[in-house]
Amino acid sequence: MRSVTRSLLAAIAVAAVVSIPAAFGAAKAAAPAESAVQAPAGDAGRFVGTYSLVVTERKEAGGAWAATPDFNSNGYIIYSNTGQMAVHIQPKVRQRLSNPPKPEEAQAALRGYVAYFGTYTVDGAGRFVVHHRVGQINPGGAVDAKRYYDFVTTPQGRERLILTPAPNGDGPKDQATSRLVWERQEMAPLSAEQKKFVGFWKLLYTDTYRMKDGKMVFHGNGTTPGGRNTARAGTSYIIYTDSGHMMVHLMDREGRTKWAGAQATPDEALRAFQSYSGYFGRFVTYENQSPQYLIHSQQGATNPATYSDQQRFYQFTGDVLRLGGPPRLNDAGELEGGHLYWQKMKMGEK
Repeated sequence: MRSVTRSLLAAIAVAAVVSIPAAFGAAKAAAPAESAVQAPAGDAGRFVGTYSLVVTERKEAGGAWAATPDFNSNGYIIYSNTGQMAVHIQPKVRQRLSNPPKPEEAQAALRGYVAYFGTYTVDGAGRFVVHHRVGQINPGGAVDAKRYYDFVTTPQGRERLILTPAPNGDGPKDQATSRLVWERQEMAPLSAEQKKFVGFWKLLYTDTYRMKDGKMVFHGNGTTPGGRNTARAGTSYIIYTDSGHMMVHLMDREGRTKWAGAQATPDEALRAFQSYSGYFGRFVTYENQSPQYLIHSQQGATNPATYSDQQRFYQFTGDVLRLGGPPRLNDAGELEGGHLYWQKMKMGEK
């Protein structure tokens, strides 16, 4: 009976909370959908899309490329027609963490995990792309990552993108010993509502709220009524693509410390894990429900838990997207929850 009551209260609270303004201040005109923005010319335009990791390869002694032994990773890399990019790669088999996680567990969770986001530029003459990283899971990693590229077509007609990291950051391609093979994901038959989400969004701020007996008792940044939490503002992205995929990167703006060595110690890994989180997968909207919501179906995440479907209630106000999960009933008998406010990114914006 108690669980039924909790569910009913949660539904009532969500219906009420949805009326909170999506952003303080006047709404701006809606930004155009990413697909409506003209794609860049040349190879830069060819990059635009979502790619799934197929395999990583190593160069053998004779110079031929072969699949990395025991390859068992998955992930996506996304390039937008407005100049942003993002990537998540993870080992498929990872040990779950304790709650709270132990330093050694965080170190294991980060082993083999790659996640970063930012902008990109393409040099068609040199046949390379540079990822200009605004944020990354490794707090001391190089900002610019140079990748030689090749587009190939499989016998089945699938387009693949081969990215070869430049040796020592800027070395010649023929000296490279590793590369990643990605396959373009086909466009999905998105609904008109789903198309509103497509693009890169930057976090503006978050808020929290508490409700009791159908009335708002607090709305602010957790401590200050009316305040905004900007701890991860400007250094966090959420991405939706026209292939039906999504990706999120949440990174603290301050307090991230470079590792003393090439690899993180357990304590360094725990701090990095606590200051950077994200996941990737697919999304679907339920715009005919009241209130409207969407589902993020996780296929991978920085936290190696059992991947799940994340429900997010949403509201658009101009070029601002507000997302919030279902509220919880706290020990004081209040329904508490929070929102993330995202702004659509423009051409070349970091």
